This record gives sequence, structure tokens and C-alpha cells, in this order.
Amino acid sequence: MKKVLLLNPPGKQLYIRDYYCSKVSQADYINQPVDLLVISGILDTYVELQAIDAIAGNISIEATLAEIRTVDPDVVIVLVGAVSLTEDAAFMKQLRAILPQARILCTGDIFNEAPEQYLLTIPEIDAAVTDFTSPEILAYVTGAATAFATIVTRTGERKQLPSTGAGAQFLDAVPRHDLFTRFNYRHPFIHGRRFATTLIDFGCPFKCSFCIMKKLPYRTRPVDAIMRELHTIKAMGITEILIDTQTFGANKAHALEVCRRMVDEKLNMGWVCFSRVDITTPEMLSRMKEAGCHTIMYGVESGSAHILKKYQKGYTPEQIHRTIDYASSIGLETVGTFILGLPEESETTMRETLDTLRRIRLDYASFNVAVPRAGTELRQEALGLGFIKDDFTVMDQSGTEVAMPTKSLTREDIRRFRQKAVRAFYFRPGYLLKRLMHLRSPYELYRTISQGLSLVQRTWKGS
Repeated sequence: MKKVLLLNPPGKQLYIRDYYCSKVSQADYINQPVDLLVISGILDTYVELQAIDAIAGNISIEATLAEIRTVDPDVVIVLVGAVSLTEDAAFMKQLRAILPQARILCTGDIFNEAPEQYLLTIPEIDAAVTDFTSPEILAYVTGAATAFATIVTRTGERKQLPSTGAGAQFLDAVPRHDLFTRFNYRHPFIHGRRFATTLIDFGCPFKCSFCIMKKLPYRTRPVDAIMRELHTIKAMGITEILIDTQTFGANKAHALEVCRRMVDEKLNMGWVCFSRVDITTPEMLSRMKEAGCHTIMYGVESGSAHILKKYQKGYTPEQIHRTIDYASSIGLETVGTFILGLPEESETTMRETLDTLRRIRLDYASFNVAVPRAGTELRQEALGLGFIKDDFTVMDQSGTEVAMPTKSLTREDIRRFRQKAVRAFYFRPGYLLKRLMHLRSPYELYRTISQGLSLVQRTWKGS
């Protein structure tokens, strides 16, 4: 039986590389790498699996290499990211030096566009995965096939990507969560110390032009498989879940069935998810809360109707306020994620976003800067405007660096506005008092202080 190592390699910063959207953690959070979890479910029972998460485990390069030598795998499946590309490429050289005969299979956002070029520039990589939910990963690892639709190899031979209809599904198996329990994962919106990460669908059917997710083939996961996984997680003593699905409720019937099964099977687990304000109707929100959801992360993106329309969000500021108000009224906590510095951003649109921050009933906010990810319409726009060059690959949306200017604002303008937004939202005395009053344990107090200090440090780093 082949030995396969699932690896999140070491790095100088708290990198989040998974789900084709790499970044630096804005504060001090990091969840289980969902790519590797899904792959563990695809491969389990066919190979001998082990996992190393050097980021969550804070494991040095030297210690990581020593542990890899001990495992001595036949295949290593590695997460790489645009945010850490220089470090990742250097680590591949060291990995190849200690494993000259092993196959190195990589997955990450750098393969969203022209993956063949990275097989040329990083010769240590044998192949690249463009869909971490693909059953072809098992065929590659076991040598059952040589031509693939979702794996790019050095032979250059590709099969046609099969079309996926509305009924397409993935992963009728349970990921190996036990492989990742030794690492120090933490999340600001999870209630308690321990949690697990899962998916109920893959990709996203919506059309936001700055996002790579619409390029992925949208598929749901069998509800029976989801429930088997949740019961397995609960049997491990874990009662909090991060549903890392891009848009919970994108397939309404599927999401409601998951909620129904959670209730009927008395799962009694708390969970956090991502969704959109235009699909979480009052009915959906009530069903989600009944099933254990306590926090929803919404892509607010901007307070400007112009920005929302230009970048194809598909909803209005009025819908944002209405949905978040209703969620708050029934006791759900909400998180708004914002993207600052899209090419149409101006002083006017920034003021509209600040005004939204002051009026909206959010419990938390996350302020990202626009990054021209490979494979997105935003990248083509940025190239056309001359904001970036073709070889611009290393980027981070967390805000420690600003990737590009806008038509009327400099990078420094965007950085200052992000700092202003953080101050406007988090430094309000009323907000701070509200957060203290909602703490449920000494651990949550510790976590809140830790996350807050990390956010401040990363926001004003170098200023």
C-alpha cells in the first residue's frame, strides 16, 4: 500500500493556502486545510495516509523536513499559494532533495491559470491539481491513469473536462479528521477551543468578477455523506463546525435538507458558514438557526451601489442592511467581509463604505484589499489598466500589502482607508462593551484579546 503525505508546508507568516484563495491570516486564526481534508476522504482505505500542517503546528523548515524523512512517503500532496509562492518554491527544492524518488503533487491558487508554467518554473513538482474534489487524484496516486482532466502532468496530455450539471456531486466519503487533531487550529467565530472544517458543496454559481470561485464547477455533496462526516466528528468529541462552503444556500433545497437532517438526527452542534444576503431569506435563516448555526459570514464587499453593480455582486446595499438586521433580530451573529481598492474605488465609494460600517448591525468585520487573482475578470481589468504586469503573482488580500492602485487612489490611500475602517468599526466604545458582554468563557476572553492584538499588529505593520 502506498504511503501518501498530506502537507501544508512551513512559512514565515500565518499563511492560509487552501481552497484556491491564499492569504495571510488577518489576525491569529487558521482552520483545517479543506483541500487536504477532502483529498484524505478520496484516498482513505486505498493508501496509508499521514498529515503535517507546519503552519498550524508552527513547525520550522528543519523540523518539517525531519518529520517527512521519518514518514518516507511515496507521494506528497502539497498546498502552495500565490501569497507564499517564493517560499513554497524554495521549499520544493528541499523537499525534492530528501525525497528524490517520491512524486510531488501540488494544489493551490497559482494553478488557476496556466498551470503548465509552474511545472516549468518549479521543476520539483510532478503534477498540479486544479480541482481538489476530483476522484482523479486517486487514479494519479495509484497509477491507474496517465491522462487527466483535473490534473496537469509533465506529459502535457489532458482529457476533456467533463461537464457538470445541476445534479453533479462529489465526495461520498468521510475525510480523515483524525489526521489533523494534533495541530493548533483556531477561529474567531467558533464557540470553544476545538472545531472541525467541512464542505457541503464546492465552487460557487454566482458571478462576482473579482472571485475565482465562479470558475470552479459547482457541485453539491451527498447529504448522507455530510451527515456521516458530522456524526464522525461528534464522536471525536468535537461539537463546533466551520462549514467552509463558499455560499451556504446556493442550492436552497440541498442546504435546507442538510438543516433538516441536523435537526431530525439531533446533532446538537454549533456551526459557522459563509453565505449571501440575497439568498438567506427569513425562512432560510430560521432553519439554519434551528439546525445549530450561530454565525454567518457575508460578503458585504462595499457600501457603494456602484461598486456592487460593477463587480457583479447581484444585490444592493438595501438588501445587505435588511438581511443582516433580520439575522441579528433572531439572535444570529454576523460577519461582514469587505474588499477595498477595486479599480472603481474612489473617495466617494470609500465614504459610502464607512457610512455602512457605522449603520450596519454587524458583529464583526473583515477588511481585505483587492488582489488580481489568476483566472479572474479582475485580473484582466487590472492588466488592461496597467495596474499590474503579467508576471505579478505574489499577492495577499489581508492588507499587510496593497497589490494595486485604483483609477483615482494610490496604494497608500487604500492602506490608510483600511486602517480607518478598522478603527471606525472596532474601536467604538459601544462595540467594545458589547463584545465584552457577550463573552461566554475565560477562553473566549483570551481568544478575543489575542485576535484583537494580532489584528492591530497586522493592520498597522510598517506604518
